[in-house]
Amino acid sequence: MVQHWQVIAPARKETTGVLGEWMDALASNSAGGLVPLLAVPLNAHREQIDGFVPGENAEDNEDGDFICSKQTRRDGLSQNHSGKAARIERHNATEISMTSPKSLLNFPSTIHHQIFSYLDFVEDVLRFSLTNRYFWAVGLSHIEDHIINSLAPWAGEKIMCVSDKSDPHDFPPGLLNATQAEEVRELNKVYDLNSFSIRNTYKKIGGPPLSQRLQRWFLDYEASHYMGSANRAEIMMGLKPEILEFYPRDQRWILRNLTTREYVRGEVIALKEEFIHGPQIEVFGFAEVLISRISWSSEPEKIGGGDHITRGKWAGHRFDITPLAWLQEKHGMEGWRDVSNEILREIDLTLGGQLGDDWRDQMARNYGEACEAGPC
Repeated sequence: MVQHWQVIAPARKETTGVLGEWMDALASNSAGGLVPLLAVPLNAHREQIDGFVPGENAEDNEDGDFICSKQTRRDGLSQNHSGKAARIERHNATEISMTSPKSLLNFPSTIHHQIFSYLDFVEDVLRFSLTNRYFWAVGLSHIEDHIINSLAPWAGEKIMCVSDKSDPHDFPPGLLNATQAEEVRELNKVYDLNSFSIRNTYKKIGGPPLSQRLQRWFLDYEASHYMGSANRAEIMMGLKPEILEFYPRDQRWILRNLTTREYVRGEVIALKEEFIHGPQIEVFGFAEVLISRISWSSEPEKIGGGDHITRGKWAGHRFDITPLAWLQEKHGMEGWRDVSNEILREIDLTLGGQLGDDWRDQMARNYGEACEAGPC
């Protein structure tokens, strides 16, 4: 019987939305949106707790829910804003003495940074930053913090792929409490995300990235608060950091299972070397590996020669995507196991039985033909 699948993060009450049938998720890139949810930007780091490292700095609270704290650093970003740094230095050196004691500008920049840090909503940070050029110089680093912190929201979160035939009471023991189980049961009734019932508490993750939303907000603001083209261009550039710089393509990226301390190398599972673009891999990559191992359903669904779909080995585990060199250089490989070839054999059994022994060449060829017909 046909099943429709979606990936969920129960603790966050978020879902990718329905991906389609299992083979759609595995062979048509419908699950490709998983990678940005897990790929940790290099300009971000997480607190180390008991030896955990980016994406795995976790501790359980009294309710057993996973807590993952993410911080950002400004070294490496600040070098891109030397002009703004000079503006702040001039303020600290001269402008304070020239302003009224009652003026907000009378305070040093350290106090202004503290004020910005108390603003919970990035839109408020942007509003404050737009009051004058000095506050734009101070606020930009806080805006960047919000943008970076919005990346990889599922890194370190327990996730799994469920179908409309999944029974929440049949999930791995301890994965869901009673309330979460009922929420998943309600979620599994939904085929069209626009038809969410009022009882359903899950939300679909995705949509425009934060940087794009901030640009749209600013353009709406600027329509009634006109500024010169140079200022407008500077602000638009500040609201659009080079995200690709956070995911260098000259690095070998890996998918890490933080629960089992296993990892998968991108160059092993990619159909072709030229399909690898940092953590993003065209046609078949980390997202498809996840689907093959985190799917869990109460109703059997055998595809090709594989029958592991019903009880995914990694269902409910925690993951992130990071450079292999980061793990090697910073923390060594002790305690970690490379399962790339093991997973490749499993996938070969599954897709080979469904599409034929030449499934890799077939998928690469189909992708090439699609690219010739239009933009990929």
